[in-house]
Amino acid sequence: MSEYANPTNANVWLDGDAFRGAPGIEPPADFFAKTIENMLAYGGVEAGFNITTEQSVTKKKVFNYRQSAYKVTRDPLDEGVTFRAVDDNEATRLTRAMGGKVTIVDGRYRLEKGDGEEFSFLLRLDDGEDDMALWCPRAALSSAPTRAAIDGQTIDGWEFALTFLEKPIEILPGKPTSEEIAAAGS
Repeated sequence: MSEYANPTNANVWLDGDAFRGAPGIEPPADFFAKTIENMLAYGGVEAGFNITTEQSVTKKKVFNYRQSAYKVTRDPLDEGVTFRAVDDNEATRLTRAMGGKVTIVDGRYRLEKGDGEEFSFLLRLDDGEDDMALWCPRAALSSAPTRAAIDGQTIDGWEFALTFLEKPIEILPGKPTSEEIAAAGS
């Protein structure tokens, strides 16, 4: 049996929330506060979140060097998240509008889509014992929102695929040991 496996170091995220705010705002002082100032919550999210990271790597070869690749070039990281928001609220409507506008006409909301927009994004997850967060000050939809099937079985919702336009900050679960803090400071 492995002497290195430790289930106390693993997480199964059971709960989570997503928020949007104006682009470029400062991160919240407390990512896990009950309310997050200057941000709108998406509310209900069906089937969780899918955090994505992609990067193209090109191996450069030269004629007179045969042991391995001569150099490697890397494109910038392409990071983002996809999720399905099912609450028809302000955060969802603004994201669906893609920089357009939501107005009230004859007592009913009217959504007019735009060409795209940027916004800040916060995702936070909890497993009952620990939590983590993902913060990005600038994100944008990487494709138009897709509506869920309207079939009498599926909760009406919208699939959002976001691309992070700045490097996200991940707030890791757990607390480091004093040895890890000391090593990071040296």
